[in-house]
Amino acid sequence: MTAFVVGTRVVVITNALAGQAVARAEAVTSAVSLWRTHGWDVVVRETTKHGDAEQYAREAVESGVHLVIPAGGDGTVNEVANGLVGSTTVLAPLPIGTVNVWAREAGFSMDVATAAAQILYAQRSLIDVGVCGDRCFVLMAGIGFDAAVVQHLYARDKRRFGVMAYIGRIWSVMWGYRGQKVRVQLDDEVLEVSLLMMIVSNTARYASFIPFTPDATLDDGMLDVYMLIGADMLSGPFRFVALYLKRLLPFLDPHGISRRVRRVTVDGAQIAMQLDGDHVGTTPADISIRPSALHVLLTEAAAHTLRLSPWEMERL
Repeated sequence: MTAFVVGTRVVVITNALAGQAVARAEAVTSAVSLWRTHGWDVVVRETTKHGDAEQYAREAVESGVHLVIPAGGDGTVNEVANGLVGSTTVLAPLPIGTVNVWAREAGFSMDVATAAAQILYAQRSLIDVGVCGDRCFVLMAGIGFDAAVVQHLYARDKRRFGVMAYIGRIWSVMWGYRGQKVRVQLDDEVLEVSLLMMIVSNTARYASFIPFTPDATLDDGMLDVYMLIGADMLSGPFRFVALYLKRLLPFLDPHGISRRVRRVTVDGAQIAMQLDGDHVGTTPADISIRPSALHVLLTEAAAHTLRLSPWEMERL
């Protein structure tokens, strides 16, 4: 039995620059056909510039739409989330981007047809979002090395090479990257460090597989912070391996600082920043948590993986 009723109002927001254009159009057409056969009232809107997805999401809220589906990558998901936050309209991703981190976290298949079918039976939950300035994020804010990688990554390379574009850029940026002196405030704690990278996370796994913040949950009203400190990134590969092995071999020291807080501020040197994988400028930064701010759809398996209590789930 479907989790949705006939007549559910849905807006699908497509990103013309996400993934491969022809494949994207065919996948969206097939998904929309499936949803319509189940009685959904589906409207498709295509973005033409940055900011359109957020505006379309806001308009969907104002017109009483039940579900907004960003058909694109994490950048499109982030824009839609910013348009929906604070409302009761629900977000569900259709993964047609390069990495699709949120779709993976939410449990959806990377096969678009399968994901479209999963959305029909997915469950609804209310999650926290991070806030940085006037922008919200669902996954994480990154400051330092990872943001520098994103900053120097061209959209055309992502479309052409996919995940390999990130890997190539990581290696090219790593060799010359140096720690920057900053003042970091974590709630009431103040630290002055040589910062290589900071992850301020709402979810447990960075890019769905690196456990920078393994204890993070989406509904605890907290931000999980991991800071990598030091002079340069030349030992970066060892540190990332150490993160994987630390729970089995506690004596390994990845030279990191971990905290669970409600607010993070960073000032000092101007360092690159990213939100949900998109470059957003440089520090200073003031990051906080907004609890229970966004309705999303998750698979049942993802509800367990993301540590959301079953009794907090409800059918749409």
